[in-house]
Amino acid sequence: MQAFYILVYLILGMSKVLYVRGFNDNLHQKLDDQAKKEGISAANILENAFEDWLKNKQEVPTKHYLVLYSDDESLQSFLKKVKDLDYDDWFHVTIGPESHKGVQYLKKHGWYDATISPYGQGIKKVEKYASKVFDNLASVTGKKQSCFVGFMTEDVAHHHSLDKASEVEKIFNSKRIGGVVFCPYDMRKLNNFNFIEMFKIFEDHDQSFILKNNEIYQVNIDKTNCAKLFL
Repeated sequence: MQAFYILVYLILGMSKVLYVRGFNDNLHQKLDDQAKKEGISAANILENAFEDWLKNKQEVPTKHYLVLYSDDESLQSFLKKVKDLDYDDWFHVTIGPESHKGVQYLKKHGWYDATISPYGQGIKKVEKYASKVFDNLASVTGKKQSCFVGFMTEDVAHHHSLDKASEVEKIFNSKRIGGVVFCPYDMRKLNNFNFIEMFKIFEDHDQSFILKNNEIYQVNIDKTNCAKLFL
C-alpha cells in the first residue's frame, strides 16, 4: 500500500520531519531492519543515501563508448547525429591525426582539437604521448559537460596493434576524464586482427556499438557456457 511515512530525526541539533512518499510496507520494514542491524536510525540511512545521490548528480558523468565501423558513410552519419544533438552547454572536443576525415569534419563544425603537435612524432612513443594528450584533454574540459570523439586509439591500432591501442584505452580510463567519450575504430584498418586483443578493447569500454549505414547497433558481450546453447 502506498503511504506517507514520517521520520523524525536530528540534524545539527534541530528536529526535522521528513515526509517520504511511495514507501510500501515491505520497503519500510527492510529499512527498519537494516537500521537495527547497523545500530543507526532509519533517518541516517536515508540521509546518507540522499547525500550520495546528490553527489552523483553534481559530478560530471563519465561514459566511455566503443564505436566500430567499416565504411566512411556510416561514420559520417554517426558524427552528424552527434553534432546535431548540439547541447549548447556541452564542450565538444576531438583528438586524432589531422588527415582523418572524422577529425576534419568535427573541426569544420567548431569542435575543439585537443591533439598535441607534432602528432606524427609524438605517436611514435605511444604511451608517453597518449598520457600527455589525455592530461591536456582534462585541462581543457575541466568540470564541463563534454562530448569527446577520439580517433587516436584507432590510429594506434592501425599503425601498431590492437594490444597497444588497449594500453592507451587503459591510460585514458585511469585519468577518468568526465564526459561522454566515443572511440571509433575503422575495422578495415585493424592490423593483425585477432579476437583475444579485440576482447580487450571491448573490456576497456563501458558499452560497444556497431555502425551500419544510418543505424546504430548496441553490442552485448556476455560470457556463457556450452550447455546454455541448447536451452
